[in-house]
Amino acid sequence: MEFDTDTRSVNVLLELGIPFVYAIDYNYQNRYIYIPRSNYHDIVRFAYPSNNTTLQTVVQSLSYPTGIAVDSANDHLYWIDSNKGQLSRCNLDGSNVTVLSTFISPLVIRLDVINRWMYIVDRNTGILKSRFDLSDRRTITNFTSTPVRCMDIDTEENRLYWINHDGDMKSAKNDGSDVKTIHSTNVRRDYNAIHVVGSNIYYANDNQLLMLSKTSGSTPTVLYNDTSSICSIFVFNQS
Repeated sequence: MEFDTDTRSVNVLLELGIPFVYAIDYNYQNRYIYIPRSNYHDIVRFAYPSNNTTLQTVVQSLSYPTGIAVDSANDHLYWIDSNKGQLSRCNLDGSNVTVLSTFISPLVIRLDVINRWMYIVDRNTGILKSRFDLSDRRTITNFTSTPVRCMDIDTEENRLYWINHDGDMKSAKNDGSDVKTIHSTNVRRDYNAIHVVGSNIYYANDNQLLMLSKTSGSTPTVLYNDTSSICSIFVFNQS
């Protein structure tokens, strides 16, 4: 689905059935959207913006791909296979597939391409940080009581944002310090989608798409109600 934050209009880009897409990323250079389809065991892409949204298979025969991230500087695609606990990488066209490492229960991956840092959510443990070659690897944030299924990076302010199963939206510096609670939904469930752009946080609360200011104490605004659960968000910067 494509949702215009200015006009509030909704456009169906693709009919995917029920593939369970837990991540979306975009390469502004080759102008492709990349998505892992967990139940279809593959990663696909399509041109955007474009009148032709034909799916191209990038990687197939995977177990259960969830997290995905594009390294546009090096033309690499990283992904998490949560069933196998693997982090893998390939070229943007799907060639040269390489398994890089294994984790306990990985789910999300985000890249700070400018500063060359990788962040991985191990949903029951915490957030891990490492260089792209997996050097200087360490856990910077521990999850003490509740799992986390979504996380994003604010590269402008060098902070991480995530939502735990208790409905607490938290933020920390990119070294794991200065942990703050930004907002609490007070509803226990799996929160699968969050994306931070500028001064706003976009996130999903089951079938609702909401927007919240990064300032603590702000009230969220419901942007859109879907008939199904929203499992991933990517905010496209048209400029």
